[in-house]
Amino acid sequence: MQKIMGFLEKPLGKFSAFIQNNNYTSAIVRGITISIPVTIVGGLATLITAAPDPAILGEGNFFYGVLVLWQSLAQGSLGTFAALVNNVTMNMLSVYCLLAITYNLAESYKLDKMTSCMTSAVLFFMIGCSFEGGISMGFLGGRGLFFAMFVACLSVFITQFLFKKNIKITLPDSVPPNVSAPFEQLIPLVINVIVFYLLNVLCLKATGVIIPDFILNVFKPLLSASDTLPAMLIYVFLLNALWVIGVNGGNIVNSVMSSVLLMNLAENAAAHAAGEEMAHIFCYSPNNAIMNIGGSGAALALVIAALIVAKSDHLKAITRLGGAGTIFNISEPIVYGYPIVLNSYLFIPFIFVPMINTTIFYFLMSTNIIGKMFINVPWVLPSPIQLALATLDWKAAAVWILLIALDVILYLPFVKMYDKQLLKEQGQLEAKN
Repeated sequence: MQKIMGFLEKPLGKFSAFIQNNNYTSAIVRGITISIPVTIVGGLATLITAAPDPAILGEGNFFYGVLVLWQSLAQGSLGTFAALVNNVTMNMLSVYCLLAITYNLAESYKLDKMTSCMTSAVLFFMIGCSFEGGISMGFLGGRGLFFAMFVACLSVFITQFLFKKNIKITLPDSVPPNVSAPFEQLIPLVINVIVFYLLNVLCLKATGVIIPDFILNVFKPLLSASDTLPAMLIYVFLLNALWVIGVNGGNIVNSVMSSVLLMNLAENAAAHAAGEEMAHIFCYSPNNAIMNIGGSGAALALVIAALIVAKSDHLKAITRLGGAGTIFNISEPIVYGYPIVLNSYLFIPFIFVPMINTTIFYFLMSTNIIGKMFINVPWVLPSPIQLALATLDWKAAAVWILLIALDVILYLPFVKMYDKQLLKEQGQLEAKN
C-alpha cells in the first residue's frame, strides 16, 4: 500500500495543484459550485409541479388524499408560481454559471468583476439566443453550460490580454475607480463583440451550426459516455480509491465531472417538465445518495457494521463521535478517524461496496423499475429522503433500505478483522502500561 501511495502521490498531487492553481479550471469549479443553490431552488419548484397521479394508490387511504391535495396545489396558483420559479432557475442555469465563472475568473486577473460579467452576458446572448418571435430559451438552461464556460473563459482571456498590452481607455488618476472602470472596459468589450461575431460566422460557414451547437456536438460523446455503467463505475472507483491513498477524491474527480453531471440533471428536469422521457441516469448531485450511502465509501454501512461488532476502544470511540454524521452524508470524521487512509483491512469494501450499489441502481433505473433523478436536493439530507425527492419514486427509497442492509453484510467481516487487530494492539499497549 505504501508503494502504491508513493507511486500515485506525485502525479495526483500535480493534477490537484493544477486544478486548484489554474485560474480557468478553479473559476469553473467555483462558478458551478456557487450555482448549486439555484438548482436546489429549481428542484423544489419542480417538486411542487410534479404531482403524481392519485390514481396510482386508489381511493380510501390517507396517502391518496395527500396526492389529491398535492395535485390540486400543482394545478392552481401555487403551481403557476412554481413553474415561474423553475423557468428562472433551471431553465436559465447556464446564465448563472456564466456570470459566476466570469466573476471568479475576472477576480483572479484583478479585472473589474461587474463589467467583465456584463461583457460575457452580452456575448452569450448575442451568440446563444435567437430574438425572432421572442427570446429563444434553448441555450439558457442546461444545454448551454459548456457554451457558458467557453464564453466566460475566452472573454476574460481577451480582456486581460488587452489590458496587459494597455489597449484600453485610460482616464486621469483623479477620476474615481468606479467611474473609470466602465470606460477601461469599453475597448475590450467592442473587440470581444467583433471577435465572437467573426468566430460564430466562421463556425457557421465551416460546420453549418453556430458555436453553442458546435460545442455541444463536440461534447456529445462525453455526455453519452457519462451515462454508461463503465463510466459510473470508474467515477465512483476514483472517488473512493483516492481517499484510500490520502487524496480528496471528490475535489479531483468532481472538478472534471460536475459540469457534465449538472447538465444531465438540467436536461432530465427539462424533459420531465415537457412530459418527455428522461434520458440520463447519472446526475448531479443525488447520485451520491445511491453510490456513497452516508458519505465516501458508503460510510453509513461501515458505521452500522462497527456498531454491531466493534469491541476495541478506538473503533467504538470514533464511531460514537462521527457515526451520526453519516446519516447526513458527512463521513470525514470516519474517514480520518478510523482511519481509511492506507487501511489494509477496510480499503476493499470502502472502494467496492459503492460500486456494487452503483451497479444495482444503474440496472434498476435503466430498466425503469425505479424512476430517474430530475430534482436536485441538498446533499445533507438523509439518502432515502434524497432519493425519494430526486426521483419522486418511493421505490428508490425502498431499494436504498435493502442496499444498506447488503452493504452492512459486506462490511461486517472486514470490520471484524480490523477490530481484532485493534484489540490486539490495545492489549499490547495496556500490557506495557
